[in-house]
Amino acid sequence: MKENTVLTENAYNYILDQILEGNIRSGDRIREDIIAEELGMSRTPVREAVNQLSQNGFIHYVKRKGLYCVKLSREEMTDLLELRQVLEEYSYIKCAERASKADIAELYAMINNFQAMPKEEKMSRHIKCDIRFHIRIAEISNSQRLIKYINEIETLLLIVRKNLKNSNREYEVIELSWDLHYRLIKAVEAGDKQLIRELNHEHVKLMQDTQLRSEED
Repeated sequence: MKENTVLTENAYNYILDQILEGNIRSGDRIREDIIAEELGMSRTPVREAVNQLSQNGFIHYVKRKGLYCVKLSREEMTDLLELRQVLEEYSYIKCAERASKADIAELYAMINNFQAMPKEEKMSRHIKCDIRFHIRIAEISNSQRLIKYINEIETLLLIVRKNLKNSNREYEVIELSWDLHYRLIKAVEAGDKQLIRELNHEHVKLMQDTQLRSEED
């Protein structure tokens, strides 16, 4: 991996972490020069990282004012969750149609590996492990377009997911989420499309009832 690629990736992760931790809040201005100084690097990789974050929907440019952290309304976040429900349902159903025994075993292993983690590790790694799990479901479908859409929606939903860290139900919600993952894979393995729809609806509703509510608090 080229040095500039590594620096861009480091800058991307740093800015994204600042957004997710609340150090950069919705509506805050993004200063490339300040971030470059904080990271001890030139502005070029920071600019490239900002461009990637803009493409993923985290940063937007305001004419004659500069770059700002995106601010999503409750309605926009609700729309994202509704879109997620449609895409995830399709993804699980395609997975049920196309998954091999090895694929199913891999998905169970992902769930078991997460559940074996200590509580604090679960809380720190939940978001990344959860996104990877959903992207893997899409990959098994073998549809490049679906993989692209799932990747984009999961990435943008990080803006909603950060609200979970503000909730006093964080660990409870994480446990419920991964229990639903297990039940969904059981339904995928059985090829039960109706149960997949019901469990996926329950999964998205859990996110609506916790992360969106945290936005109001």
